Amino acid sequence: MLKRLRRLKRSRLWKKNAFFRATLLIVISTVIVAWLIFVAEKGSNKNFNSFWDGVWWFFVTISTVGYGDKVPGTPVGKIIAVFMMLFGVAILSVVTATISSIFVAQKLKEGKGLQEIKFKDHLLLCGWNGKCDEILSILEKQPKEFPGIVLINQLPEETIVELLARYESLNLRFVRGDFTKENVLIRAGGKSARIAVIVPDESAPLAKKGDERTILTTLSLKTLNPKIRVIVHILDRENYTHLSKAKADEIVVSDAYTSHLLANYVIAPGVPLFLDRVFSDDPDVQLNQRSVPEELIGKTYDDLKAYCQNRNPRDILLGLGEIKEPFDLSTLMSADYSYLDEFIMRKFQEAGLGKKEENRIRIQLAPEGNTKLNSSHFYLILERAADEKAKG
Repeated sequence: MLKRLRRLKRSRLWKKNAFFRATLLIVISTVIVAWLIFVAEKGSNKNFNSFWDGVWWFFVTISTVGYGDKVPGTPVGKIIAVFMMLFGVAILSVVTATISSIFVAQKLKEGKGLQEIKFKDHLLLCGWNGKCDEILSILEKQPKEFPGIVLINQLPEETIVELLARYESLNLRFVRGDFTKENVLIRAGGKSARIAVIVPDESAPLAKKGDERTILTTLSLKTLNPKIRVIVHILDRENYTHLSKAKADEIVVSDAYTSHLLANYVIAPGVPLFLDRVFSDDPDVQLNQRSVPEELIGKTYDDLKAYCQNRNPRDILLGLGEIKEPFDLSTLMSADYSYLDEFIMRKFQEAGLGKKEENRIRIQLAPEGNTKLNSSHFYLILERAADEKAKG
């Protein structure tokens, strides 16, 4: 028995798990004291007829409840009771303090961003810059689609505390560290996340500014979780190809539309002003994405227009979107990839088949009226903000 206790004391579980040590202390104390009091009192005290009577007396005594239903009557039993009165409270205090310290340590870890996130299907926001506050603000106004959002950056602790309080409705969590490192992504729940947004990071003063970290993080996330949807913001258009090869799902390039906006301010100023109005902080009209109602599946785009007009004549239907899962011929090949498989793959690719599509989402603005609707379609519509609140 003593050898087993010594081995247990040297084990990792004993050294690292305070709750385990506290539980073991209570269990050992309970067994020893309950057995001693039962042996001392049995036969001469009708209140102690079994070992479990001793267990009951032990917990009543150390908790200082003192029901008085079981009282030691023998001299040995009274001596055991005196020791229990002296040391029982100490034992309970040790256990209580241990459990309290576990919760305090957990809270401290949360504040410092060192805890492991247990979310599933959540959103990762990797990095931080001036645009991220606006991203969270926009997400807060939309219906809640995620069980939580995990921020991965190296912002000062007081800034994180302020963000967690301001966006409480988003159920934010924080993980401190370099998001390019796999262990940090794992701690943030990268294996079970649904979407990751990677932005040029300004939270780490010494970190190199650029798209290299974005590319590395995309590769790491896709390795950890092939099903995760990765949306990236890059600074240099030349890195678009690298992100495509890294299998980023959506790529936003800085200043991608600046030339279009400037040119349109010259020749058609209404176009950029329209976009500015739609994407302003508090627009009169909102651009929204809606799922095609089940009753319209199999019908046409003209039927969808009639549906939207009946729903609210002031809404403006803009077009259709379609989510297509990319087709990869390699998934149809045998597990032991042979020369025959390679030949078939090459012939399919020469015919333009079996390639992964770069974009899984296709947009059709003002499609033909006879376009058939299916379950993968959604529609884009301009809705008045007041009307939208009434619908919600």
